[in-house]
Amino acid sequence: MDISKILEYQKLDSELFKIEKSLRDNEDKKIVNQMQQNAKIAQERSFKLDEKAKELEKEFSVAKNQYEIQRKKMDEIFAKDIDKLSKEEVERLVKLKDKLSQNLAILERNFAKLAESMNSLLSDFNKTKNAYQMAREQYSKSKLNFDKAQNEVQPRKEEISKQLANLEKGIDSKIIEAYKKRRAENIFPVVVPLTSNCCGGCRVELSMANLSKLKDEKVLTCEHCHRIIYAKD
Repeated sequence: MDISKILEYQKLDSELFKIEKSLRDNEDKKIVNQMQQNAKIAQERSFKLDEKAKELEKEFSVAKNQYEIQRKKMDEIFAKDIDKLSKEEVERLVKLKDKLSQNLAILERNFAKLAESMNSLLSDFNKTKNAYQMAREQYSKSKLNFDKAQNEVQPRKEEISKQLANLEKGIDSKIIEAYKKRRAENIFPVVVPLTSNCCGGCRVELSMANLSKLKDEKVLTCEHCHRIIYAKD
């Protein structure tokens, strides 16, 4: 089998691989991905904070109603003319007043806790809002830079792809299929020489049976890394 054509194909493809790798490793792309994640986290956090705010609002409303009821009962007690009441009635009113005072004190403490929770929630919400805004701004900036980097290499990528398509026509379909499968996994180079009875990619030594097969068929798929091995003349 003539291995020269697939080697020519790979030589040209190596430039495309480098371009794609440079884009994968692009710092702005990494920032874009990270800011997308940060924005998503901030958004999810905002939803949770909104639900918590609704819960606190409901708790505050319930506590306020209870406070107003207790306060009204207390006002009713103070509005009574004690001189017209019996001793037993006065004692009952005093006990009721003490109980209402305790209830009001508990409610006031609950109000203080709710106020503290609301302030904490508001602070957390503002931080989350700022984090989201910062993520969006950084995303836009890095996205612009990455798009620019992509646009700069796009013409060369298209040119190489066309050249590869033309070269592919003269290569055995099984070889090119195996090549593309490894290439899709970002394995490069795909086609490697036999070096000291070892795969030129992963350096694993071939068995005698595989060495014999390689000698007969000229190419062999590495059992370890699945690269295409060829025997140099």
